[in-house]
Amino acid sequence: MKKVWFALASLLAASPASAGDDAATPVMAEVVVTATRSGYDATRVPARVEVIDSSTVELTTGDTLTEQLKKNSSVDVIEYPGALAGIGIRGFRPEFSGITKHSLVLVNGRPAGATNLAALLADNIERIEVLKGPASSLYGAEAMGGVVNIITKKSTGPASGMVEAGLGSFATNFQKFSVGGSLTKALDLDVHAGRYDRSGDYDTGDGRTRANTTYETENGGLRLGIDMGGTWRADAAADFYRGRDIETPGDIFYGDSKAGYKDLDRYGLDLTVGGGLGPHNRVTLTVYKANETSENYKRYTGWSTPVPSDPYRSYDSEIDWFGLQLRDELAVGDHRIIAGFDYQEIDMESRSYKTDGTRKAPYSPDEGRTNRAGYVETVWSLGGGRLTVTAGGRYDSFDVETRPTPYKTDFTPRSEGFSTFSPRAGLSYLLGGGLRLHATAGRAFVPPTAAQLAGYSERVVGGVTMVTTGNAGLDPESSVTYDAGLGYHSRRLGIWADVTYFRTSVDDKITTVTSGYTTTYVNSLSAEMEGVETDVSFDMGAALDWERSLSLFVNSTHMLRAEEERPGGSMRDIHNVARYTINYGIRYEDEWVEGKLHLRSRGSMKDTDWNAPGYPEIQYPSFTVVDLVVAVTLRDHHRLTFKADNLFDRYYYEKKGYPKQGRALFAGYRYVF
Repeated sequence: MKKVWFALASLLAASPASAGDDAATPVMAEVVVTATRSGYDATRVPARVEVIDSSTVELTTGDTLTEQLKKNSSVDVIEYPGALAGIGIRGFRPEFSGITKHSLVLVNGRPAGATNLAALLADNIERIEVLKGPASSLYGAEAMGGVVNIITKKSTGPASGMVEAGLGSFATNFQKFSVGGSLTKALDLDVHAGRYDRSGDYDTGDGRTRANTTYETENGGLRLGIDMGGTWRADAAADFYRGRDIETPGDIFYGDSKAGYKDLDRYGLDLTVGGGLGPHNRVTLTVYKANETSENYKRYTGWSTPVPSDPYRSYDSEIDWFGLQLRDELAVGDHRIIAGFDYQEIDMESRSYKTDGTRKAPYSPDEGRTNRAGYVETVWSLGGGRLTVTAGGRYDSFDVETRPTPYKTDFTPRSEGFSTFSPRAGLSYLLGGGLRLHATAGRAFVPPTAAQLAGYSERVVGGVTMVTTGNAGLDPESSVTYDAGLGYHSRRLGIWADVTYFRTSVDDKITTVTSGYTTTYVNSLSAEMEGVETDVSFDMGAALDWERSLSLFVNSTHMLRAEEERPGGSMRDIHNVARYTINYGIRYEDEWVEGKLHLRSRGSMKDTDWNAPGYPEIQYPSFTVVDLVVAVTLRDHHRLTFKADNLFDRYYYEKKGYPKQGRALFAGYRYVF
């Protein structure tokens, strides 16, 4: 706690006690939607929300959502070559697969339809809102560490667009296209498409070529908006990702002997209709469908002793999401009441194959999950707008099932259900002079999987039948989080600053217990996370009244504690969670030139070495990686961009055995019309 109070006191000491009325005005009057499921002033939202705008996305190296988040929002990540990545927020271990996670990713407020975040690219983004902290009171399952909401572009007015092409290291080439605007007074649209091809293997920071690291992706989207008169409007949207021949090199411990490749597809469809039922009441309905499909191929047989073989399909998986969201927002004076109903179905299927192409039983059975939920969020504006109080909760009901699965005869399909309630409250108080206090407290949950609740399987070991069975009495994993922060915002001085302390306690973590020849699941473990988040920027151009911007920025997360209980009661550091992650640098912008020098420093963290006898716990080294982006605009229509990813050719990895690429240089030309 001493570290926390020191950080808060330092910010107070550095901030003027009184800077006049202008100091109370935020640097950027942003409106965010993720924290309340309704547009609200970011400086008055109690929850901690970080906004990554489109210009920041443009000036950040990396074409995936994961790269944008780790370089702009100090989250933990896990990344493998071969388009496989995931994140963790506020001390939760990063996750890259499955529908039961601790961080929720949305596109325009609906589920993104991607368990693998490498399938979400950084094109057509208006902004990314990162809500840090529990949000199950609004979004239900998975929103324990936080919520990432990708807000896509919605263009109106005169039509405009761009075409872009570029080249880069490792025989890379890419092309992009987008256009958006109004077609008529009642009709507007956005269209975008892109292609990215890396046909050469990349070099790591130690100068070695990492074989089997080529890939090709295509992506695109279409949105059509209709003004139906009055306040009513409808928007239909579709987006897709298509990755082909994405090579997967395997752990460098095995050299090139565990290489393979995969095809990865994702799409999302949604229709949103909304409008006013009266001067103070607005209703919105969203219906959506999403799909993620992966086909995996190997070039080897066996595992511990790989034997080269002709490429063969080894494993397929497919996940479907379908749902609807009904929201009603009522304004009562300066106050708001947001109530809604969410419905969601998720279906998961998997298929496994032998080397000769015939089917065999997959490791996991097919499963389904149905969720029905109702929520209420209230936003109270008091004291002439100086005090904002939020309070709300959500009731979730789940039905899960394991389903009959072709070729899998070692289990019995079953179904179970459960329900849970998640409350949250917060307050934000404007002290004057640009200072703000904010705090929240909330409960969040992650549901048990279908196998943990309703699974049943048998296997024979040494003539003995071993049984693994689900536990219908399992509770969801739950957490309680408290956070408190102090912010300072001044347009005149060009300062935006916030320091937030958080503490999370996790209960009812699920583990296995074995009695005789039967293994089942129980709620018996816990975890504790504690840390400090900072987000500071200082624009010297604003402070000195220049006609250009020169900003210094820092965004960081320092974990004071991130520990989980192990069977037997001992505690250990949560794996793949860094002691600190700091993004910092300099950004420049004028009428013709934009540039950003970005540094990311990641502290040490623990993991398991799966290649060493006994699987010992190891510690990753800390590192700092530097990126540089410069963009020049000529005669309004022409834009040249130069990017250096890992400028100083640092050897590093986010996951041991899978080093990231070394220095990569890119150049692009864009024509804007």
